[in-house]
Amino acid sequence: MAFNNIDQLDLGTLLQIVFSDNVRNQISEDYRDWENVLSSREGNSLAREYRFQFSTDYGPGAIQWADPGTSNRAFPDAQQSSISENIAKFKEINATIDLEYNLWERAQQSPETYAKPLEFEIQNKTIASKRRMAADYYADGSGVAGISSGTPTLSSGRIVVSLKTGNADRGHIGYFEFGDKLNHYAEDSTAGTAPTVSAGTFAYWKIEDKDRDTDEVTLSARDSAGAELTVTVAGVADADHFYRSGQPTIPDLTAPVADYGTLTEVMAGLESLAADDGRTIHGITMSGASGATRRDAGGSTLDVSDIQKVLSQTKVRAGQGKYTWKMMCMAPEAHDTLIESRETDRRFQTVQDNKRGTNYFAYVHNNDTIETYTSEYCPKSKLYIKPEAKSGGKVLEYRGTDYTTVKAPGGTDFHLKPGASGGHVNNVVSYLQAFGVLVCNHPASIAVVENFKVS
Repeated sequence: MAFNNIDQLDLGTLLQIVFSDNVRNQISEDYRDWENVLSSREGNSLAREYRFQFSTDYGPGAIQWADPGTSNRAFPDAQQSSISENIAKFKEINATIDLEYNLWERAQQSPETYAKPLEFEIQNKTIASKRRMAADYYADGSGVAGISSGTPTLSSGRIVVSLKTGNADRGHIGYFEFGDKLNHYAEDSTAGTAPTVSAGTFAYWKIEDKDRDTDEVTLSARDSAGAELTVTVAGVADADHFYRSGQPTIPDLTAPVADYGTLTEVMAGLESLAADDGRTIHGITMSGASGATRRDAGGSTLDVSDIQKVLSQTKVRAGQGKYTWKMMCMAPEAHDTLIESRETDRRFQTVQDNKRGTNYFAYVHNNDTIETYTSEYCPKSKLYIKPEAKSGGKVLEYRGTDYTTVKAPGGTDFHLKPGASGGHVNNVVSYLQAFGVLVCNHPASIAVVENFKVS
């Protein structure tokens, strides 16, 4: 074996690079949707679960007009309000930081780049964790990243997968993160057919590229050590489901789902919390008074009339005076479609404030001015309009903790990594964990336009 200098390590070259001036990130660092999670944070979390009450009617049958000229008349039959206790079980999210010990120790001896390799890795893990939470903010809790449409094509030893884009299909192009690891399964949770490779043993897929215009992702096959393998037969079939590699529970989605809140370890987001299809989330059946306010565009191109009608319906169901609606979340492609409407519809207003750095366009509905907001994680066929309670309360609540280091009492944040032989290897690791859950206090106040096309 030839001698390898320390600069052969993944982060070894940082020893001779000034971190703040010369490291260029090549992928998106945007995780604005994480701010939506933080803005909905409410109170302290509990250890096991969060219990809350849900009211679906006022008991209106107990209110009746009476004939004042009739004696001995009976009062109306009693009808109590319908109240149920619901339970949202906390989900846990973990992160691991791994760094070669000699790289860490050598970095501390270099004053101009002290601890920069560690800082670089922690920064990237922080960005990755926030982007993960931002993506799951829109997801349904199943963990499905996307569904294969047809048989993938081969390209230079890799596969190009077209994703299903139907309104009812789980996942979409926005859930595929550069460099993430995936495995494919059938809808009933059985493992998919492994690809045929020219040499080596397949372990997982790695995301190499993605095309939002065509809803296609390019995947490379990898072995357990991360080395790339040449694919000769894709193995992935039509309707195979892609999950992030390492997800403990792969659900059988051909069977009825008992509760999306406990379907998998993944936190359930708006796709379930703002549903109106009879599914159950945190013990709540999402239909009738408990369902969100949704409008089906019928597969037509997104039109401003859909927004107008769903907001009018939402304000009838949720009440005119309790909430203000300020934010309309959509995919960039949906936003581009609405730009055409802005030119001809006076209900769109351009908001520009040079002093505060504000520049966006908004939609006006009665007394509400609703800012348009784009997210790469929002499905192209769905648009969410979220309310805020005028009393200061929150419709969407995130109850959870910040990341904390996992360590034994009296231990340190970093420790040597155990090796397969029972000893240790020349790496240091640190484990982080957080837990929390997202709940919705009044689904009917969330307006959703769905099943539309973008131009």
